[in-house]
Amino acid sequence: MKATKREKRETTEMKASTKEEDTNGLFASCSFSDLGLHASLCDHLQDKMGFQKPTKIQAEAIPVVISGRHALVKAATGTGKTLVYLAPIIHLMQMRQPRIDRSDGTFALVLVPTRELCMQVYGIAQKLVHRFHWVVPGYIMGGENRAKEKARLRKGISILIATPGRLLDHLKNTSSFNYSNLQWIVFDEADMILELGFGKALEEILEFLGSRTGVSNQSGNKNSDLKRSVRQNLLLSATLNEKVNQLANISLDNPVRIGLDEMAVSSENEELLIKDLADTYNLPEQLLQRYVKVPCGSRLSVLLSVLKALFEREASQKVVVFLSTCDGVDFHHALLTEFELQVETNQISKFLNCTVLRLHGNMKQEDRAKAFQGFKTEKSALLLSTDVAARGLDFPKVRCIIQYDSPGEASEYVHRVGRTARLGEKGEALLFLQPVETDYLRDLELHGVSLKEYPLEKILDSFPLLQKGMKNPYKKKIVSLDMHPWIMFIQRALESFVSSEPSTTKLARDAFCSWVGAYNAHRGELKKIFVVKKLHLGHVARSFGLKEQPSLVGRVQARKRKREDKKEKLVKKRKVVAKKYLSSDLSTWQI
Repeated sequence: MKATKREKRETTEMKASTKEEDTNGLFASCSFSDLGLHASLCDHLQDKMGFQKPTKIQAEAIPVVISGRHALVKAATGTGKTLVYLAPIIHLMQMRQPRIDRSDGTFALVLVPTRELCMQVYGIAQKLVHRFHWVVPGYIMGGENRAKEKARLRKGISILIATPGRLLDHLKNTSSFNYSNLQWIVFDEADMILELGFGKALEEILEFLGSRTGVSNQSGNKNSDLKRSVRQNLLLSATLNEKVNQLANISLDNPVRIGLDEMAVSSENEELLIKDLADTYNLPEQLLQRYVKVPCGSRLSVLLSVLKALFEREASQKVVVFLSTCDGVDFHHALLTEFELQVETNQISKFLNCTVLRLHGNMKQEDRAKAFQGFKTEKSALLLSTDVAARGLDFPKVRCIIQYDSPGEASEYVHRVGRTARLGEKGEALLFLQPVETDYLRDLELHGVSLKEYPLEKILDSFPLLQKGMKNPYKKKIVSLDMHPWIMFIQRALESFVSSEPSTTKLARDAFCSWVGAYNAHRGELKKIFVVKKLHLGHVARSFGLKEQPSLVGRVQARKRKREDKKEKLVKKRKVVAKKYLSSDLSTWQI
């Protein structure tokens, strides 16, 4: 006898309930329909998108958004912040009578820090409006064709996802951009938006839209004041700090605070407590967090060994490696894509049997989008990335996060590891540290983050290495990691590979110079932990497969020359423009 639809749903809910127990209470005990969402939207969330139950933060925040109140939401990474605002906004938009039309312009504006997050939120919005075809989502962001964006804005976009710089550009220069019906402004990953330097842009946007709280209407337009009073602003972030608090003060009007400690809400000295609260981070209990202490010269060999162990243990999985610079990403991508090794047999094979992708801010938009989508769809892949992938991005089935280069502040560590162990899934995180950097572990402990040591020696001993004339090399006691037979073997192969092609050598040299510059750029208390003078730069060069240390002097001089050339070209350009302008003015004086 076939099961009825109701029986199937009850079975699904039982599975979701079991998952709830397994994930330490991440999910709420209610359903999406209990939160007041439209029945058709709830069915779509369950049947088509696989969300059987809301998370606790969704259950707490969605009714608040539906009520029309401003909200400040602090939610851990991987708890479904995007649905917190998209689901109730779409619910309210489909209820409007008469039915909205795209010619009515933009009703909801979502501001995000990166292009990748812009595409991700747009993708989720597209799925959510499947049963409400008259609600049209769209996006605008840096790197895209501005003329095409202008055409889309002219036709009308109901829910607009945007990066701040490009939005401000269209607000100032695109007259066909209709936002007269704007009702919602959402700041997603607000802390990163501010860290990327968009603070002034956000203030300009709020001023332009008449949504800045505590500011009188200078134009004296009563309609503007009316629109501002009915408009709803939402601010969401995984971490809160002083800058986010300042943004909340100018954008939110008497907001409901969600995910904050009751003391922080009731205290008179609210700003101070919110800042203190942000210093302690709650990470998923199912996340296995470990560190590995590696001498500088062996870092690259150890990284390759760890990656090989991961993909041999489970071929079909995804791993993200975070690096500090774009040059570093390019070098490691070239290396891991082409590096081959001969072990035991005479056959030479690729060191890693998986798709290797890269992602950083200096790539063309087309290449960034291709890498982003590729990593989402691949079953077995390695992504090498800067912190452009550290915030908000939801890559399915990421098993391990490797922080090869130090993340800096503890909040950055939290955001990076937040790409795994999402929505109750299991995940691993591995932090690389040099012996002189181990004080960083104490800094993490101050923020409630505790790491265990990774069993590196056991992993290294598991690799077969029976070279000619060598009898079981692992029986001898290894004095230091640099002297481990496997590490020595890998290091020699890496140095030979890097020196074999001039192009690879150049990539390695550029990566080395960029890494030293980034290492020297740590701020505050971290500057006492990450000190370039404590490092042996010759050993640092070895970690890029270089036999000799490149000169940093030439790099600095080249940058200085580049800046001077750029300045000189700008001066010449201004002179030409000024000459044309003066010539034009003089011609108008002729009688």
